[in-house]
Amino acid sequence: MNNALSMFFQPSSIAIVGVSRNPNKAGYGILKNVIQTFPFKDRIYPINPSANKILNLTVYASLLEIPGSIDLVIFFVVPKDIPELLIQCSQKGVRGVIIESAGFAEVGQEGRLIQERVQKLGQKFNIRIWGGNCMGTVTDELITTFEPIPNEIRLKGSLSLVGQSGYFSGAVVLQCFTERYLGIRKACSIGNRIDIDECDLLRDFLEDEKTKVAAFYLEGLKRPREFINIAKSSKKPIICLLGGQSRVGRQAALSHTSSTTSGSPELLSGLLKQAGIIQVQDFGEFFNIIESFVKLPIPTSNKLAIITITGAGGVIASDIVAQTFLEIPELSAATELALKAIFPPWMPPKNPVDSWPAFELHGLDTALRKIFPILLGDEKINAIILMIACMSVAASFDPEIISSLKGYKKPIITYFVGNKMVKSQWTDIIRRDGGVVFDDINTCVKSIEFLYLWNKFQNREVF
Repeated sequence: MNNALSMFFQPSSIAIVGVSRNPNKAGYGILKNVIQTFPFKDRIYPINPSANKILNLTVYASLLEIPGSIDLVIFFVVPKDIPELLIQCSQKGVRGVIIESAGFAEVGQEGRLIQERVQKLGQKFNIRIWGGNCMGTVTDELITTFEPIPNEIRLKGSLSLVGQSGYFSGAVVLQCFTERYLGIRKACSIGNRIDIDECDLLRDFLEDEKTKVAAFYLEGLKRPREFINIAKSSKKPIICLLGGQSRVGRQAALSHTSSTTSGSPELLSGLLKQAGIIQVQDFGEFFNIIESFVKLPIPTSNKLAIITITGAGGVIASDIVAQTFLEIPELSAATELALKAIFPPWMPPKNPVDSWPAFELHGLDTALRKIFPILLGDEKINAIILMIACMSVAASFDPEIISSLKGYKKPIITYFVGNKMVKSQWTDIIRRDGGVVFDDINTCVKSIEFLYLWNKFQNREVF
């Protein structure tokens, strides 16, 4: 296991500089999250020269008053105070610092000079610096952000995320937990990347046994060549959303995290593809592709079956599939014969499987419990998209049928359209059970295509 960043993910002691007594202030929130998640309560050291006790912990006037050494220090103070505090850190044997304060290079020349000073002091004292202008970390063992993350919604899992925006240790994590039911291994907001950057974290994720999927939102690559070279050795899927790919976007990135993008968007996209990195185009696609890779098995071929309640759905899905690397194959003779026993004589089953006649005969749930095993047992079929209309005729549908099919080790994505309340209820049940639901056919197809292409890259096949 990589111990290079252990002071951030598994520190032995934590000091927080800038702790507030006001529950509405960020410094209070950081301390509350650390108390909630850090196992060594007697090694949490709040720093505030104007307080004696906060959240039942002894408060120190400065870092130098803390007995013994300190592994990790979290700063939420004005940037101009940080250089002097780093000198104190060097005297206390601090190995890592998280700077959650903003006001560095992203705000102009004065902030840039402070950032450069902080960077040089970190190098001089051999202190790794995370941030500034960030929200720190949310991991399955420790939370260092100021955004409250209640214990009752936290899910441990295999997904590790990096975002330059604080959004990634706040809103994104909350959405992963409460909407997608995705467990987090490590979620990292890295801000201005004074020191720790995406290369450090990609290397950590690839060496971390508990991380199965790595995802990045970056406003440019700080060390593009090294990032690409690290990624080429990965046996884990890497998903990347790059911001700042337009002139306006680059200007926004400069004022957000002071980042600049090296090379043209086309060149960067080509490099990412060569390294097997899956590049997505927006936050919606980012969530969807991450969910697919975390929850679904990888298909061994590009052969797709579509089960639909309407012929129109099969037609539109077929048009979309025709523009991808996927195929909708003819069903084998054995599969057709088995399906005919479920369908009325006047409707011979084909792929896409328009299942309405079978639903009329048997009821939707019973028909699906017969159709799914037949298709999943066909060696020519390696993935399925299920399209269901949330209407009264489908009232007998049991969403738990999806979780009962996990043993087949083939990806299944469900698409719902219809009654909003029913759709929401069924979606929540399937996602909570580890399944995948999208409300757009194009997204369903594209997700399976990404899974298939990643498998081809791992096998060093050209596409």
